[in-house]
Parts: sequence; C-alpha cells; structure tokens
Amino acid sequence: MIIKGLKFIQTCSASPEQYDVEDCKGKQVGYVRLRWGQLICEYPDVYGEVIYYSELDNKMLGCFKNKEQREYYLKTIANKILEKIALENS
Repeated sequence: MIIKGLKFIQTCSASPEQYDVEDCKGKQVGYVRLRWGQLICEYPDVYGEVIYYSELDNKMLGCFKNKEQREYYLKTIANKILEKIALENS
C-alpha cells in the first residue's frame, strides 16, 4: 500500500504484523512491527533508530484491529519517516 508516497510492503500479517517501507526509488526507509501491543518503527530498517513507538490498548495485540486503526497508525508512521528523511537531507 502507498501512504504519503511511501510503499508499505507487508511481510507478515499477524503476530507480528510487520512492514518494510520503501521510498519512491525503492530504498528501504523503515521497518514497522506490531507485536505484544507494541507498535514500533525503526529507521531505515530493522535494528535501526527507533523513530516511532506506541503501546496499544491490548498487550496481546499482534495485528491491527481493523482497517481504520491500521490506516491511522501507518499514516502517523509515514509522517515520522518523512520528517526523518527531510532532517537528514537538510
């Protein structure tokens, strides 16, 4: 799925739900994982800098509850990634 020009590629659908994120040139700029109710985004990939972290209401959550929740959080993460890219390019 494309969000704010970033491509979110789902690599696992549950426990954890996770995504690799690429920019418009195909360069990886993020890794997103939701496991045990913890949503995290690392930049530019797994084991990178944590640029987003949130604890969701259910500690057993390994995937988003619904489409609306997924869209809300992935848009928020897309903004964080774009902010990080802009900061690095300034």
